[in-house]
Amino acid sequence: MTFAIHACKDGQSVVTMRISPEAAVDKARLLESLGWQVHIADSAGRRFVVLDFDRLLDLSAPASVHQHTEILSP
Repeated sequence: MTFAIHACKDGQSVVTMRISPEAAVDKARLLESLGWQVHIADSAGRRFVVLDFDRLLDLSAPASVHQHTEILSP
């Protein structure tokens, strides 16, 4: 999946592309810290604003594998 980082500041607009959600969020957070207004759009058309960046990362994380260990008594 690809992610487009949309940013605007002082009448300028830029769009950069990233292939991983982590890279997209890192770039978007950097731009936001520099005073840009940013959002990320994924290839499915979903839009993520700054407050949603953690949710975007959670959606991309693989499901955790839970292991169950059973201790048997002799």
